[in-house]
Amino acid sequence: MKRNGLKVLAGIGGVLALLVVVVLARTFMLEPPPAVEAQATSTGVSEAAAAKAAEHLSAAIKLQTISWQRGATGAKADASAKALIDFRDFITATYPAFSKATTREIVSGYSLLFTWQGSDEGLKPVLLMSHMDVVPVVAGTEDDWTHPPFAGDIADGSVWGRGAIDCKGSLIAMLEAAETLAAQGFQPKRTIMFAFGHDEEVSGLNGNLKIAQMLEARGVKLAFVSDEGGMVTQGVVGGVAEPVAIIGIAEKGYMSLQLTAHAKGGHSSVPPAQGETAVGRLINAMARVGAAPFKSGIDVPTRAMLDALAPAMPFTRRMVFANMWLFEPLVVSIMSADPTTGAQLHTTIAPTMLKAGIKENVLPPEAEGVINFRLHRRDTIESTIAHVKAAIDDPEVDITTLEGAREASSVSNLKGASFALLHQSISASFPDALIAPNLTVAGTDSRHYLPLTENVFRFVPLRLNAAELAGFHATNERVPVASLGEAVGFYVSMMQNLDNPEL
Repeated sequence: MKRNGLKVLAGIGGVLALLVVVVLARTFMLEPPPAVEAQATSTGVSEAAAAKAAEHLSAAIKLQTISWQRGATGAKADASAKALIDFRDFITATYPAFSKATTREIVSGYSLLFTWQGSDEGLKPVLLMSHMDVVPVVAGTEDDWTHPPFAGDIADGSVWGRGAIDCKGSLIAMLEAAETLAAQGFQPKRTIMFAFGHDEEVSGLNGNLKIAQMLEARGVKLAFVSDEGGMVTQGVVGGVAEPVAIIGIAEKGYMSLQLTAHAKGGHSSVPPAQGETAVGRLINAMARVGAAPFKSGIDVPTRAMLDALAPAMPFTRRMVFANMWLFEPLVVSIMSADPTTGAQLHTTIAPTMLKAGIKENVLPPEAEGVINFRLHRRDTIESTIAHVKAAIDDPEVDITTLEGAREASSVSNLKGASFALLHQSISASFPDALIAPNLTVAGTDSRHYLPLTENVFRFVPLRLNAAELAGFHATNERVPVASLGEAVGFYVSMMQNLDNPEL
């Protein structure tokens, strides 16, 4: 028996030794993903050109093109409408060569579609996107800004103000690049379209959706679409010292559910059990949803990101990512513990709004709450609603789907010439950066164009550190002037390298 036991232990030891050998071998053999084959040249811009772009971004920020919550009326909405018209006039006045080289269409009164006709009508057009509207500044936080949010100050090497990152920085960079090329007499071989929406921050239903529908009605098919999404980040991706250029190759869906809890109202001095009040019933319902998380897992976009970043990781992490066949459950667990990385893996649940009661000593007959879901590709609108109903399990709580729900997008083609061109354009403009695909967890207007192409990529060529990224939709939004110059160079490079007939 003792001898048999030793044999078993020896066998286990041999298996473990073999396992260690395999794990280490895969780690040391790990190489970066094969370079995509496409030719792209980069055109840098001078400090003077970057400074000029900064001045124009400053002017754009001063135009308060705010998208208020859907249904807003009155003076605020009127002021935003006027600002959008002023922005349109600003483009014409600031970019005369671009305006002369392109045709302009105004959609839904404010959104803009510019078409720069190519010399070869046999080539599918490309569409470069951005949006003119910005989110409001939270009332009461104006004094927290280092520079006023709509002053467009240029200070400490940056352009400050609402919209600098989202999304006027990239819009101005596109226009600067196109103006430069048009002024030089450049004629694209492939038609280049520019779509600038006016309502992206409230789902783009009257802007880019209408433009996409208009193009689809004309039978237009696009080679690829480039919109906001990932950026070039420094010191943001854990364990990676190098800058990382993130390209969104898919995006999550979106849905908000309104929960309405019903109960018998009355005087607060003689309340029923807490769970039988409308407010208590609503609290319980929202808590049950939060306690029923959606399934987590690694799918194509996230796996592509991990594969791209693994070679640059410290040894231990590199070992883990090189052996996902063994460590995937551990990776899922670790990523799920962090809200930023966890959002890549599952449908998220975010209670965002509450409404109940008219007086402190009155039990309301109804209480309302809203939960926002960002849908992972493995979940649908229908399955998510079913999941929520099962979690709440209360017939006295009504569930209503609010306007704007949409399914998660398809995954763009990583093996085609369009992604190869984008990859090489980034490499040419940001030679120090790793390039990693990922899942965009927020929403963009690019989803409206999926019927027109399988190639939708979400990338803004702005280099930002963690402190600068913190200004996204927040206080002290700003873009470094040098980063803006790099973005102009990127778009010049891209526009000059669209001749490949395989796009």
